[in-house]
Amino acid sequence: MGVALLGARDGLLVVDLHGDVDLANATPLRDGLDSVVALRAPAYVVDLRRTTFIDSTGLNLVPRFRRRVRESEAGFAVVCAPRTVRLLRAHGTPDVLDPEPGLPEAASRIAGR
Repeated sequence: MGVALLGARDGLLVVDLHGDVDLANATPLRDGLDSVVALRAPAYVVDLRRTTFIDSTGLNLVPRFRRRVRESEAGFAVVCAPRTVRLLRAHGTPDVLDPEPGLPEAASRIAGR
């Protein structure tokens, strides 16, 4: 599990969540995401494509991060694989997060906000 800051791509700060994202590692992941928000970027993308497992505790971290990003008036998007979109539907958050399949689509959405 982990949070990797992939750096700026096309003006976006890309955060890669990878491995298992669950109750067992929620606290360090939350702290990692909080430190990313503190960077005060103009836009953020959370990339979930490399997650191997994500439970409801892990899924709750993403809307929390989105809320904090939006409070700082920055752009926000999520990128994930189709299998994760199914989890978001089950969790009830696909409309809030409105995930994109890749970084180009996420960048387009943020640019058009």
